Amino acid sequence: MTDILKESFKYLFLSTLATVLLAPIMISLLYKFNQVSGIKKTKLGSGNGTNSIFMRIMKTTQTNGTPNMGGIIIWIVVPLITYIFVPMFPQLQALLIGFILFGFWGLVDVVVFTNGFKNSPQIKAMQETFEWRVGKLLFTTLLNIGVMYLLYSTGTFSTLSLIGTISIAITPTILILLSIFSQLAMYSGEITDGLDGLMVGIFIIIVCSMSILLIIQQQYDFLPFLGIVLGVLLVDLYFNIPPARFWNGGPGAMPLAFSMFFVGLVTNNLIPYLFMSSITWLIMSSSAIQMLSMKFFNKRIFRIAPIHHHFQAIGWPQYKITMRFWLFTLFACILGIFIGII
Repeated sequence: MTDILKESFKYLFLSTLATVLLAPIMISLLYKFNQVSGIKKTKLGSGNGTNSIFMRIMKTTQTNGTPNMGGIIIWIVVPLITYIFVPMFPQLQALLIGFILFGFWGLVDVVVFTNGFKNSPQIKAMQETFEWRVGKLLFTTLLNIGVMYLLYSTGTFSTLSLIGTISIAITPTILILLSIFSQLAMYSGEITDGLDGLMVGIFIIIVCSMSILLIIQQQYDFLPFLGIVLGVLLVDLYFNIPPARFWNGGPGAMPLAFSMFFVGLVTNNLIPYLFMSSITWLIMSSSAIQMLSMKFFNKRIFRIAPIHHHFQAIGWPQYKITMRFWLFTLFACILGIFIGII
């Protein structure tokens, strides 16, 4: 155990150093290629009203022009250092393929659909519609099915163990259900990236908690990977202190959320993972509830969704929302660790 912990800390320091060196270069390149936010007034996807509340709470007069795909540093540094320095095994290979794949999709999503059409109110309104979001969800679910099948084909994932002695054989139906679950986990992470430092702080707590749980359980295989992730996130959080130097967006949020789901899945810690990441699922649920209510009943449940923006709309400052969500995550992670060891 001592040796693997030493290796994990070594990789943590290495990823921290690499991110410190690369972050300023990445920020300058994002400015150079105009990969920055440009939120403008548009009609809502429901056709009822505009995004004026969102523009107000996001203070777009101050924040427009902030690089909005800084998560590429997560997407690049984590798999690169892992591949070069960490001994490979089948499950880790599947994890890295999924990490790279979903980071690339997040990159395309931001570059093409967000930044590419930021001057087109019609396209922006379309991207807010229920149908557009469901379409994206279906596409990424297909990608998840491919990654889950790749994991299954390694021969190391034939059963799924839950609390106690409950064990489920992996069948094609179960594989599809896990793929849908994985996609929802990714979306929950992406939609959490809405306030300065919110997503990064939450995932730092989750990564640390999952590492503690795996050490207690004497499951050491993924500790080097988690150490690399933690090193990148520590630097990322530094640049996300308000006012953020960049926002992460899909290139960082999607692979990050996927990787934590994946680690929880293959280490038989799916239930503890759900507790640890519960705030991201709550945030995603608030957005889904709002969309469904607006689509079928033309009625708002929240002033604006997801729920962290609702709190902004009723007057909470960003730092209060962020820190309270961090505290919620910490408590949920303590519960997750407890459930994982009983």
